[in-house]
Amino acid sequence: MTRAEPEPSVEDAAPPLQPPPAGAEPDDGYHHLHPLTPLLRGWLLVAAVAVSILKNFAEELTVRSVTLTLSALLPAASAYGYCAWRFTRYRVEAEDLRLETGLLIKRIRHVRLDRIQSVDVAQPLIARATGLAVLRLDLAGTHDGDAEESGTRLSYLSLERARLLRAELLARAAGVAPGAGEAPERPLAYVPPLRLAAAITLSPAPWLALGAAFILVTPALLTGTFAGFIAVAPALVGVWRTTFDRFATSFRFTVSESPDGLRIRGGLLDRAHHTVPHGRVQAVSLRGSPLWRWLGWVELQINVAGDARSMLLPVAPRGQAVNVIERLLPAVDVDGMALPRPPGRARLIAPVRWRRMRCGADDRVFVVRGGVLWQRTDIIPHGKVQSIRVVQHPAHRLLRLADVHLDCAGGPVRIHARLLDVRQAHAIAAAQAERSRLSRVAAVPIVTGSPAWTPLRPLSGARDPDAVH
Repeated sequence: MTRAEPEPSVEDAAPPLQPPPAGAEPDDGYHHLHPLTPLLRGWLLVAAVAVSILKNFAEELTVRSVTLTLSALLPAASAYGYCAWRFTRYRVEAEDLRLETGLLIKRIRHVRLDRIQSVDVAQPLIARATGLAVLRLDLAGTHDGDAEESGTRLSYLSLERARLLRAELLARAAGVAPGAGEAPERPLAYVPPLRLAAAITLSPAPWLALGAAFILVTPALLTGTFAGFIAVAPALVGVWRTTFDRFATSFRFTVSESPDGLRIRGGLLDRAHHTVPHGRVQAVSLRGSPLWRWLGWVELQINVAGDARSMLLPVAPRGQAVNVIERLLPAVDVDGMALPRPPGRARLIAPVRWRRMRCGADDRVFVVRGGVLWQRTDIIPHGKVQSIRVVQHPAHRLLRLADVHLDCAGGPVRIHARLLDVRQAHAIAAAQAERSRLSRVAAVPIVTGSPAWTPLRPLSGARDPDAVH
């Protein structure tokens, strides 16, 4: 009588992904970074030292001194880059990503896959020129700025390897079998470059910066001094950052939906491919600029725990943005909810904004509307509320008014229901606490193959992501 063999597990049924030909796979399952990594890291070291030398010894430099410096610096930079590459390796395990670094002091980090908030494949300009990419993992409890220190960044991988590794990490984080490659996607929205340029042109920030620059430079033009030109430099830098930087970051911005999450890609110089797994969006905000209103344009921002990036759509027709929200939050009717207005005595504090202020909830989300010039609609699912506060300022107490703040993780979206009747505010806080508790109990994660995810035809204005590369 033979003993029955155990059924293979998910890890046994799907072997780890094989790296591309450019990398080598050790026998123990570890992977090294791309072989060109030492060259890129060494180049950064050479550039940093060269800038320091030029800054401090510019007057004493000769051809002979430069030659001697480079003859010593280049081998040192090459050795540093090789050691950093040789002693950095990683391995995908059943529940975490194991990352080993360090030459003299070995450091081992286990990145738990269930803490992954988003996965990003980025191509900075230098990596894009060599066909490489950076894989960045944003985790719950960390911020984008300390990703390098927390060991959640792999620089550099081949672009193919980075995409395969991203697919494997997302599959394992969702609890499904890895090894099937990158999941298919359906485009939701695409931002044409002309629309993006027009939206930036119609934004107040660049014109305010130019106005400030003109005011500062006018005395210099009248008196013939250069003090005004020096003072105008910060304003010109502000114009640069609010125009070209914004255009370059959102160039050919595409939002797609796939079984492993929401995919966001874009960029002119630095190309980024950002994946937010299902259920990680904490809050959504729909905002409209005053000059966009006659065109019906809005921008869409989200909160994602552990991720400093918040832009979901830099500019889009309102109908398209609402459709994207309905894909993020199924069965939520953004424009159909009946939202009551604060009591009439709130006009004493906000005589203009009072007419625009609304708040309310259904069985899935809590919604706040407001704004006169910059109109906004802020939405938070009940299960994402982390704390509830009832706040009363001195003037509020005199008028028996209060604000209700619903706090969630990360991002610029803030859910504040303002100038409510104090009894209504406490009733909303109590009801919201119960709705949040019930929503967490009933929460079911969305995974590949779940009926909660259904294929979607491209929405109006969306394009095939492959067509925008």
